[in-house]
Amino acid sequence: MFKMPIVLSLLFVVTFSLESKDREGLRTYRESEEKTRVDDILHELQGICLHENEDRDVTQLKKDTQSILKNMAVYKDVVKMNKQLKNDIKWILEESRGEKEISRIVRMLKHEVKGICEGSAKDCAEIKKYKATSGVYQIFPTKTEGVKAYCDMDTDGGGWTVIQKRYDGSVKFKRTWTEYENGFGNVNGEYWLGNTFIHRLTSSGTYELRIDLTNKSNKKYYAKYKTFVVGDASSQYKLKIGGYSGDAGDALNYSNGMKFSTVDKDNDLHSSNCAKSNGPWWFKACSYSALNNPTIDQCDWNYMSGRYAKKSVMMIRKI
Repeated sequence: MFKMPIVLSLLFVVTFSLESKDREGLRTYRESEEKTRVDDILHELQGICLHENEDRDVTQLKKDTQSILKNMAVYKDVVKMNKQLKNDIKWILEESRGEKEISRIVRMLKHEVKGICEGSAKDCAEIKKYKATSGVYQIFPTKTEGVKAYCDMDTDGGGWTVIQKRYDGSVKFKRTWTEYENGFGNVNGEYWLGNTFIHRLTSSGTYELRIDLTNKSNKKYYAKYKTFVVGDASSQYKLKIGGYSGDAGDALNYSNGMKFSTVDKDNDLHSSNCAKSNGPWWFKACSYSALNNPTIDQCDWNYMSGRYAKKSVMMIRKI
């Protein structure tokens, strides 16, 4: 009468023992696999240094390994932070009330992360590396100060930072020195980026300028310059331009070497202030171009057929 319980007990012991062995075997296999992977990564990392310079001696290899260890601390911190992120996301999901609230919070998180990741981009050419859609983005001509700009990711290969856009007359362009210095308008529509930011960008590398124009008959023209530099405030935002190509004509070359003029700061060579009648620009006496004319359909580009542009876009890109 005691045989059945005894048999069941024996079966339980045997089964438990087998399962324990299986678990132990699986754990041993995983540990072995992990050890092999660790060894592979270690040899690969050290092998990079050896491959780059086969004459390295043991002393140099020691220094290289110390450098790897030092940098490894950063990656350990990243793993720790990722673990914290996972825990925080889990907490948010558990504490949120319903799918609607979760979706709303996730959307907000994505928006914030998008801003963080894009925060380091100096210009639209850098943004294009991970974002190929035209639109408004935050760029950082300097590491500490950002500004919103429209990025054209479609025209002529894309990656253009728009510094001026006019098409409907909704924004007043007859403005003061300070306004042109800091920028104004609607970045989603008509605007001037600001001479301060244009200088910071064009002084940080080699930038080209592209100007797209539409005349009163809706015919489109363009002018492209391989050299475009705007000096700093002490130079009165002096213009350096060169390397023209396009079909609009080289109207801006006449302004090469000229300081910027506005309604309240006359830097041109004319007896009167050209900016008062033609809008702020790099005037000589006065100019063959004036795309900031107070009247939008009087924006001047002297060589263009029909002469006046009713739409203009000025944009720059690092070469």
